[in-house]
Amino acid sequence: MAGNRGTEAYDLSLFEPRPAKIVELKPNKKMAKAQRKKAKIQSVLNTAATLSVAAIAVTVIGLMLASRVRMTELDTQITTLEERLVELQSEETRLTDELGRKVSTESVENYAQNTLGMQKMESYQIEYISVESGDKVEVAEEKSGSILESIGSAVSNFFAQLTYLFE
Repeated sequence: MAGNRGTEAYDLSLFEPRPAKIVELKPNKKMAKAQRKKAKIQSVLNTAATLSVAAIAVTVIGLMLASRVRMTELDTQITTLEERLVELQSEETRLTDELGRKVSTESVENYAQNTLGMQKMESYQIEYISVESGDKVEVAEEKSGSILESIGSAVSNFFAQLTYLFE
């Protein structure tokens, strides 16, 4: 046996990689049906997502247009109100000047003399009076009651103030 081994050649083909066997699988009807159903659902979901995005885009564009229209309306309204403010300020200035002219001492004197027939006071028409004693103040005397009466009135005043506060 030992002599046989040295002369024999080694079969190296046993160690070479073998080509993979191609096995044909039979189509599974259940899996094919499930895949078609899954593809159909995915198609519906893709369509719904596309329509949702389109609806959101249209809504956003519509809201932007509406806000622009509102801004334009408000700008027009602001311009109109600013013009009205300028008019009212000029009218206020005019009326203030007119009031100043009508209330001036000269116009009041003219009105009193010409319309009402009044005249300026002469020095002989002025009379001075004198008061012999100064002003007097009379202070009422406080009631002098018992301590119980003053405590009772203090308690009743306290409760009266509480009821006033919580009304």
